[in-house]
Amino acid sequence: MANEIFIDWITISQLHTTDEQLPVYCNGVIVNYDAIGNARHERVCPASFPGSFETSIRLKSDGKHVSLSGNVGRFSRKDNLFNLGWQQTLEKANRICLARGLPAFTPGRMESSAHITESLGARVSRLDITCNFATGSESQARALIRWLANRSVSRMKKGRAGDESVWWVNTRHMLKAYIKHIEMLKHGCAEDDPAYIWCKEQGVVRVEIELKKRLLFDEGLNRLENITDEKLIKVFHDETEIFNRVDRSDEPDILDAIPPKSRVYASAWLAGQDLRNLLSNGTLYRHAKILREYGIDILEPRNVEQFPVKVQIVELKPLAKPSWYSLEDDHPHLKVVGE
Repeated sequence: MANEIFIDWITISQLHTTDEQLPVYCNGVIVNYDAIGNARHERVCPASFPGSFETSIRLKSDGKHVSLSGNVGRFSRKDNLFNLGWQQTLEKANRICLARGLPAFTPGRMESSAHITESLGARVSRLDITCNFATGSESQARALIRWLANRSVSRMKKGRAGDESVWWVNTRHMLKAYIKHIEMLKHGCAEDDPAYIWCKEQGVVRVEIELKKRLLFDEGLNRLENITDEKLIKVFHDETEIFNRVDRSDEPDILDAIPPKSRVYASAWLAGQDLRNLLSNGTLYRHAKILREYGIDILEPRNVEQFPVKVQIVELKPLAKPSWYSLEDDHPHLKVVGE
């Protein structure tokens, strides 16, 4: 699966403590003042560097502190149907910096001396990891989005845009799924583009996880030296557990397996009752937690539409990059060899 999960965004920064003065890149400074006119806070705005195909990357340097933000793999490429893995993304980010006279991002390390100190390595504050899944057709892709829209994720707020996309978000991360060829069309892709046609025929659904600063810190993935493809794959699996849940609400014997105290509420939900109007919040959420283990989500309205090929929800496979798809970009000094 390592070849199918890739990086769609990175925000990375590093403080360089050498005496060398680095090039300064910014797009102005925002200053906040107090009531009597004293400057209290200054924020340097990043400079935007354009690439081909209307892509761009943001860089900021005050001479010591350097940061980069953007979809590095997409930079100077026609699309991001498939993108770069972690190591390739980091390598391309470093080439972008080096081409502009800035040092590469490096991991921290322990230095032996009279006092053991840790050098300042690069820090990551946002990382988007993503994967493509094939459903077989556009209609199947839309049915999958509708099915997902009826799922709840604990402690995450849900949103949706018809049967084209659905997302769940909190302060740690965002999980979203959307139909890729529709998103490509909205971003200017031509309908006769081979990548667009292929996506539509395959019914490609893109699943993305935006790992925010809080989650990265908790997992130790904010430190460059700790990030590996294997760890990112594990995070992807853990955070997309919703795709592995089996909707058993149409199985005739499901009620027999449910604990007696929760069985009556499952039965009412299966009959189409809206339990939000019948139960207190405490009772509702207590039994909702139990029933999720049996593939039933009483927090959502009863979904009377049957997903036509349910096994695809349970056993969705990552979609491998086709042989005709290139990962090379438009700038010779930034070229990346395809996998």
